[in-house]
Amino acid sequence: MLAFKVLELGYSQAKKHKAKKQAKQQQAQQPPYPNHQPYPMAEYPPNVAPGADVHFPPPSTPAEPTSKRAKLASMFVSALRFLQFVFGLTVIGLYGRDVHHDHSHNDTWHAKWVFALIAAFLASVTAAIHMALPFCMRRVSYRPSPALKLPQFLWEFVLCVLWLTLFGIFGKMYIGVHPSGDKGVAGLGDASKIDRMRHAVWIDLINLAMWVATASWVLLRWLKSRRAGAVGDGEKV
Repeated sequence: MLAFKVLELGYSQAKKHKAKKQAKQQQAQQPPYPNHQPYPMAEYPPNVAPGADVHFPPPSTPAEPTSKRAKLASMFVSALRFLQFVFGLTVIGLYGRDVHHDHSHNDTWHAKWVFALIAAFLASVTAAIHMALPFCMRRVSYRPSPALKLPQFLWEFVLCVLWLTLFGIFGKMYIGVHPSGDKGVAGLGDASKIDRMRHAVWIDLINLAMWVATASWVLLRWLKSRRAGAVGDGEKV
């Protein structure tokens, strides 16, 4: 009976010793900082001497995926830029015909028609830049600063003023004018010119509406980026 007790005590002690040994081995295999993520070797600075005090930035996190709503809004604005470019060229063709006629007959260019060409040219170039800029930035991996939104809004506001002025000038001249026959109206041209200018007035109005829409979009994005920056500064404080 005594021998059985001794054997049972020895077996329990051996079992406890084996459990302690396994626990020590598992603890030795675990890293000293279980919550620490290893820094990627590709981001280590080159030519660092041993023992140097180097502070590493946190590992880069992947960018947040763009929401479906943001993608649809971006596609809508891109389509609007394309229409701005097309309608700007249309205005150049409608008003440029009269300027070309005056030039070919050595007549004095009318300032109102020249103003229409300048406004349409500036709008078309601006729309073309907005269409080409995303592709250029994608190639060089560059994102424009939100601070550039304010100058962009101011320039588009200037274009809105130009289109509004253009619509006011030619709308006052040609809206409501209906020539009888082919004689036309004195000071406004023949019947074909009056019809063409009446169509051009409504195209001017469409251009005004499109540029007001994009200018409002740029202003909203600038206000949103400014609000996000203010929230970020508040969290840092």
